[in-house]
Amino acid sequence: MIGGRERYFLEDRVDAQAVDLRLLRRLLSYLRPHKALIALSLLGLALGTACQLAGPYLIKVLIDRHITAGRFEGMTGWVALYLASLAGAMGFLYLQMLSVSVLGQRIIFAIRKEMFARLERLPVSFFDRTPTGRLMTRLTSDVEALQELLSSGLVSTVGDVTVLLGIAVILLWMNPVLALVTFIVLPVLVLFVEVLKKFIREANREIRRKLARMNAFLQERVSGAAVVKAFVQEEKSVRQLDALNEDYASENIRLTNYYSFYFPGVELFSSVAVALLLWRGGGQVISGAITFGTLVAFLEYAQKFFNPIKDMSDKYNILQSALASCERIFHILDAEPAPEYAPALPAASSAAPAAAKDFGIAAARAGEESADGADGTSPVPAIEFRDVWFSYGDSGAGTSPDRGPVLRGVSFAIREGEMGAIVGATGAGKTTILSLLCRLYEIERGRILLFGRDIRDLSREELRGKLSLVLQDPFLFSGSVRENVEAGGPAVEAAVAAAGVAEFAGGWEEGLSTAVGERGGRLSVGQRQLVAFARALARNPDVLLLDEATSSVDPVTEDEIRKALANILAGRTSLVVAHRLSTILSADRIIVLHKGKVRETGTHRELMEAGGIYRRLYMLQFDVL
Repeated sequence: MIGGRERYFLEDRVDAQAVDLRLLRRLLSYLRPHKALIALSLLGLALGTACQLAGPYLIKVLIDRHITAGRFEGMTGWVALYLASLAGAMGFLYLQMLSVSVLGQRIIFAIRKEMFARLERLPVSFFDRTPTGRLMTRLTSDVEALQELLSSGLVSTVGDVTVLLGIAVILLWMNPVLALVTFIVLPVLVLFVEVLKKFIREANREIRRKLARMNAFLQERVSGAAVVKAFVQEEKSVRQLDALNEDYASENIRLTNYYSFYFPGVELFSSVAVALLLWRGGGQVISGAITFGTLVAFLEYAQKFFNPIKDMSDKYNILQSALASCERIFHILDAEPAPEYAPALPAASSAAPAAAKDFGIAAARAGEESADGADGTSPVPAIEFRDVWFSYGDSGAGTSPDRGPVLRGVSFAIREGEMGAIVGATGAGKTTILSLLCRLYEIERGRILLFGRDIRDLSREELRGKLSLVLQDPFLFSGSVRENVEAGGPAVEAAVAAAGVAEFAGGWEEGLSTAVGERGGRLSVGQRQLVAFARALARNPDVLLLDEATSSVDPVTEDEIRKALANILAGRTSLVVAHRLSTILSADRIIVLHKGKVRETGTHRELMEAGGIYRRLYMLQFDVL
């Protein structure tokens, strides 16, 4: 069975055989809102192409009517007309390039916005199994490949095709025999291009894939620089990067070899065509069948005919690179959003009556059975797990599918205003319970209720608007302390005071406006945890979830937080995951997890008297201390 990381490597190689037209149609669908810019670019293209095609014919007229005839009269007008065609071609080319560049930027803006919006709505399991560097490659390098196609490749390719068709029509009109001589090498040239096409496409796809792998490695090693240094892994990391870098460079060299073969090949075919044209056309000039000006015009048109073919190799490279990027970008856009972004079911479908609002605590209490099996007169639990089963499995999260269920029929309840605590050995499923309550993952069986309502019947905004989570490993965004706290809610001043942030921030010159750096790197571990704690409190949540929230702070700071919590948690429901049992001795209900099952519940005193798992954990921990 394929693990998470290996499975992602397979997903990164999107099968794109025979999907060029499908990808192009989907990409071109983004052009629809920009019809005015498209019309402007096509107008510039048409007029510019006409000016280009007029040039060689004007040279023919000059040679036949004036140069070979020795007539200077009227020549100035034709020269001026020829110069005007050159100026017109340049002016209309500018108009085309400007309009296409604006068009490309607008489309890329829309695609990048759509990609980021979709990433924001993907389930957490997607990010558990997807390296950040790969996602950054899709948002940057892959989008830039599309930008190059839309800004310089797509309309230019249409222009090249238009020039080729226009020249073909003019040559057939001027002299069908010489035109056929010019075109005689085309079948072999087309076969030559088709043979190289599949190799170029595969090389472009491999380049994008290997670039993503290298970016993922670099992002991971830069983020974990302290760990790399601590374990003296610098040389090993360099060797690993060398291998990835060599793979990427080799793939680029392979692509360069294809194009090194392509350009001389096209040049060879064009030279053969010119040689045949000189042989056949020169004979006709000598015999008087055509004029010298006609031969010169044919040579000019032949050069203009094969130049776009050579340029189209670059356009083809851009196209193939863009199509490879399209596959990866559309893979993200087609990913299924997390279930919590689906519209919430009507309130009537939940366990609570339809009239309940703001969690409808009073209404939900009617007829709802409490967790301890009371007869309905007891209040509805604030948090209730009913026979919940869950396994990470193929959802990712770095967990092997063979591990089996993480939670096995978990049932417990925390009443409103109570402090609940979850304890147990590592891997027992403690953090998983908080993740399921926030609906970061979907349960397989059972129900989770919040104030009597199934969390699956609540909208994402309603569910998470009532919860605040403090993680064991706090994540802070680049910006100031105040901005990080404001991300949680508006009650900033009260939150920073309650969490103790105001005390250490008050000694800084910029106070709460102090920048925390990337991931809060300018703060100590304890300070980052306190800021994260203040962010959770700023929302003034109905339910506060703490995942080892004090594990990263020193005993003095922990004691300050515990004292602050005594006031903060008064009247507020909380659920705490803790390894330090000293932090949850006053909890109203302690849930003991063992191998994914609830083994014991009760207060600290009750569990100590029971002499079970909790007592052994307590004695072991405090004997060590």
